[in-house]
This record gives sequence, C-alpha cells and structure tokens, in this order.
Amino acid sequence: MIEIREYRESDEASLVALIRELQASEVVLYERMKPVAQMGVWYIDLLKKKCAEDEGVILIADEDGAALGYAVLLTRSVEDGTGDEVAYDYAYIVDLVVAKDARRRGIGKLLLADCEERARTAGRDDLRITVLAANQGAHDLYRALGFDDLLINMRKALT
Repeated sequence: MIEIREYRESDEASLVALIRELQASEVVLYERMKPVAQMGVWYIDLLKKKCAEDEGVILIADEDGAALGYAVLLTRSVEDGTGDEVAYDYAYIVDLVVAKDARRRGIGKLLLADCEERARTAGRDDLRITVLAANQGAHDLYRALGFDDLLINMRKALT
C-alpha cells in the first residue's frame, strides 16, 4: 500500500536519488539544467528553506519503507500586487517525480491529490505546477487531473 507522508531526515538518501532522477529527465529537455551529479543534499536544504518561508512541505510516496516519489508543495506563494496583478496567495507545487520503475501505478495522482487537499486546507483557491513544454507525459497527466495552461513561457535561442 502506498502512503503519502511528510519527509523525514531518514529519507535523505532516497530523496537525493529521486531528485537526481527528476534532474536526469529534465536535463535532456532543457540544456540549462545542472548536471545530475551536482544535485545533492544542498537541494534538499534549499527545498526545506523554501518550505519554511512559504508554508510548505516535502511529501514522500512510501511503499513498505521505499520512497517511490516525492512532491514539494508551497501553500503560501505570494503575488504581492505591486505589478500588473492584484495581490493574492496561491499554492505551488515546486517538484513532483515518481521513480521510473514505479510509474503508471497512480503515484503521481496520489501526490497531486495530497497537494490539492493541503492547498485547500491552507485556504488556497489556486494550485499551480510548472512543466517543461517538452515533457508531454507530465503535461497530459496534469491536464487529466484538472490543471489548465495559465501562462506559456516562450524563449528564442540567440545563438
């Protein structure tokens, strides 16, 4: 049985492995991602800092003590209203990954459902997640679970 629970310090090695797996899948889609080998405990520390600042949590998808995936949810991301938008708070999923050998088992859906419930409990009416344009599988999953495109960030290489 898969359980979604909060990160524990004993998860550190498993979380680093999942972070590296996420990085490995993204580095082939976007050339400015850091090399996989550079991802480590420093990134967990960064996630913990973001969680402390923005009322967040690192979630682990656990099955019999094995971490099969993770998500990072910030429940107090802020648009401060100083620009062209009104001020509001929203929830933001920073990272989400399921281990390659555990995919197609509904683990991503479980992580997203937990994030959604926590965002609602925090009083948010807006939950966001970012996906690389070339990651069609993730984009399709998010759309199937009710997410829609909000902003399209485009770029032009000048080389």
